[in-house]
Amino acid sequence: MLQAIREKVTGWIAYGIIFLISIPFALWGVNSYFGGGEIAPAAMVNGEEITARDLDQAYANYRQRLSQLFGGVIPESFGNETLLRETVRDQLIEEFALRQYVQQQRYRIGDSELNRMIRSMDVFQRDGQFDTAIYEAQLRSLGYSPLGFEQELRTNGAMGHFETGIRATSFVIPATRKQFTSLGNQTRKIRSLRYSTEADSIEIAESEIEQHYQSQADRYRTPDQVKIDYIEVSLDDIKKNVQVNTEDVRARYQDNLEAYSSAEIREASHILIKATGDEDSEQALTRITEIRERIVNGESFAELAREFSEDPGSASDGGNLGEIERGVMVQTFEAELFSMQVDQLSEPVKTGFGWHLIKLHSISGGETKSFELVQAELEDEIRTELAESQIYDLVENLANLAYEQSDSLLPAAEQLDLQLQTSDWFDRNAGTGIASERQVRQVAFSAEVLQQGLNSEAIELGNNRIVFIRLNEFKSSQQQPLDEVRHAVKKELGVIKLRELNDRAGSEGLAELRAGKTLDELARENSLEIVDHGFVARQQGEIDSVIRQRVFKMPKPEQGAVYDGLSVADGDYVIFELSAVLSNDTEADQQSIDSFVEANSSAEYQSAMKMLSGRAEVVRTPLEDI
Repeated sequence: MLQAIREKVTGWIAYGIIFLISIPFALWGVNSYFGGGEIAPAAMVNGEEITARDLDQAYANYRQRLSQLFGGVIPESFGNETLLRETVRDQLIEEFALRQYVQQQRYRIGDSELNRMIRSMDVFQRDGQFDTAIYEAQLRSLGYSPLGFEQELRTNGAMGHFETGIRATSFVIPATRKQFTSLGNQTRKIRSLRYSTEADSIEIAESEIEQHYQSQADRYRTPDQVKIDYIEVSLDDIKKNVQVNTEDVRARYQDNLEAYSSAEIREASHILIKATGDEDSEQALTRITEIRERIVNGESFAELAREFSEDPGSASDGGNLGEIERGVMVQTFEAELFSMQVDQLSEPVKTGFGWHLIKLHSISGGETKSFELVQAELEDEIRTELAESQIYDLVENLANLAYEQSDSLLPAAEQLDLQLQTSDWFDRNAGTGIASERQVRQVAFSAEVLQQGLNSEAIELGNNRIVFIRLNEFKSSQQQPLDEVRHAVKKELGVIKLRELNDRAGSEGLAELRAGKTLDELARENSLEIVDHGFVARQQGEIDSVIRQRVFKMPKPEQGAVYDGLSVADGDYVIFELSAVLSNDTEADQQSIDSFVEANSSAEYQSAMKMLSGRAEVVRTPLEDI
């Protein structure tokens, strides 16, 4: 599978194809070829493997979407890398279980629907029209045959039909809709006060710092760290040194001239007089000749078409046939049409249907992009192909040398004139430079590299990069001296004490309120300020969402106000008073109703997915072993 390097896809067209397919294609690379031994699957679903590469690719896509969604930085609230990978694996398990189910239930995509799906994809079109040459070329560049690609579409389309069936049959009964409207429009009158101790008032003794440090010793250890030596081969770097012959570029242009030409389109009208036999043909010719003379003498082509044309599809529209490409009409008709000039009226034309008069209205398309316009694109295409061929040979030689002299990467670097580089220190979860790549960190801490001291196999990274690594130096986990972490320990203790003080004071205040004291009395006694929020809507953004959610879970006040409280993210404790609830049964706007129905259908579909994956026989490999 080394030739997968040659099959690597570049450019927006390939990304467009991948985007349009709901379940990601498995794009195999160099690493799968050089991988030695059995690699544990990420999971087994009813006996079918979810490979480690499936998980890696899905995880990379998931992180990229999260990063784009949050402006390049994934919030800490999404959890650590292990949690994210577990989430992605669960999604893959659901997808595999769903695909197996739709195959068992014989969901199908028909030929006509498949044809429509493919022809509607922008990535296979040129100037708005499906182009067979582009279709076949792009599939070849992806390493797919048309049959394989179409089968993938059939499978994904069948899964889409299952989803559509679940969503389309979802409904909301009137009582539920009324309840949704009432609850959605409900407002609640609240006031709040906040217990907030000043951080400067917190005193922390040295003995407390030492005690906390000792009791939490495992939290103040440096992680295991490594430095690695590595050789990196990049397609982009190789491309920079590839020279392209202009004659080769021109030859590529001539060989693919059709791909750079748009189809010629002619807009025309016609008048048809039908004829089935020789006698009918002579009579039809006489009639069509007379009609032609009337047009030449100034009468309207469209009016005469409406009166005399025997083509039921176009007669009522003045004979208008719309836009016509080559290959659409019968040969004799098309030959005449594509030989005419704009506004020209043809001589009578005979076809198997009878005799025609043709009038050409306009000509569009038929242009061919100049060589100069596409030269840069073609040069980059050829340069990429040549570079892919070079990287294929280079990686193969590098893999052989790294295996044969497994105790060092230096001989391979010297023999192939490649740079041997050394990373900075990094741990399993984070690093800079080459160690920012998760695959590199994972391999660096593998048994083969860390314990056996061997050169790694090829590691395929994004952007057509291949890396080989080996251990340079290892630094085991160590207890950090108290002096180094004193500030962090003290800060952590301060936060803990601050929260404890606020929680204690707030809880005592809440107990007094529930015992009969009013909020005004509590505020006055403790010199706290009451904030009157008035009637708050369920989606009102000015109030902390955690508080708002708690308020709308509180029971309606029956006799007097009801109270609740909670500790918030900054360590403060907030008490809130709910004194009134107003329901508004006014019909919600249609957008809200549609969103509710959509959310309900999504919940039903997710429930079906969970059911299918719950029924499946699933075996998960521990993530640390993948």
